[in-house]
Amino acid sequence: MELPEKVALLNFTQRWIAQFDDAPKSEELHSLPSPCIIKTENLAVYWQPFLLIPPRDLTIVEQVVNIKIHPSAHIYYGTQYAANMTAKFADIELILLQPWSDDDFANLEQNLIAHLSQLRKLKRQPTIFIGSTDKDTEIIALNNLTGEVVKEDLITGQLSTLTSDLKSFLEKLEIKN
Repeated sequence: MELPEKVALLNFTQRWIAQFDDAPKSEELHSLPSPCIIKTENLAVYWQPFLLIPPRDLTIVEQVVNIKIHPSAHIYYGTQYAANMTAKFADIELILLQPWSDDDFANLEQNLIAHLSQLRKLKRQPTIFIGSTDKDTEIIALNNLTGEVVKEDLITGQLSTLTSDLKSFLEKLEIKN
């Protein structure tokens, strides 16, 4: 039986890809190798999600930061490689972050270690970023203690709950190209 968060992520990805006549195209990922690439044309790559079997996890981050990461975060980042995807939640325009390759996953781990270490230093609740917004000081994240999806103000540390869990968040996302 598939985990509900995994199903919701794969369903959102398929809904997002369905907006294109062909596969999604990216110029900024042209020079970065990935198992997602299905063809390269005129300094652009066309891609499809690459299902990770077995799934990856964030155990290295847990070990380095000495924290137990919420299971939803393992599922979110360990299910597939894909390009980042634009979306909208209520009035928030966002980009869902996804690892593109093994190298990108290693960079993600390093960034999560830095993020969680900084939050600990500031004595803030631990969060796992999953998206960026159009505001430089706000991110979309998983509250690592509760599993809620939150909008996090990076300056004040304020967390505004968007949904009670990752599955609900992914199901409520609107497609934005």
